[in-house]
Amino acid sequence: MIEADQAELSVATMCKVLKVSKSGFYDWRVRPPSARAMANVVLTEKIRAAHKMSKESYGMPRIRGELLDD
Repeated sequence: MIEADQAELSVATMCKVLKVSKSGFYDWRVRPPSARAMANVVLTEKIRAAHKMSKESYGMPRIRGELLDD
């Protein structure tokens, strides 16, 4: 698997391949996380906690049920 490495690929090249502007890339790097991204972090932690509390035996349907009960 090939990893993107700044020593091998410039930001300009990566932006061209990904069809994004360089200014958009640099803006994205310093932009604070969105409310949705922060909510996803909280949800992920709740999912991990529910899975751990089930001794890692619950799958998606039971985890979903646990989260809905909360």
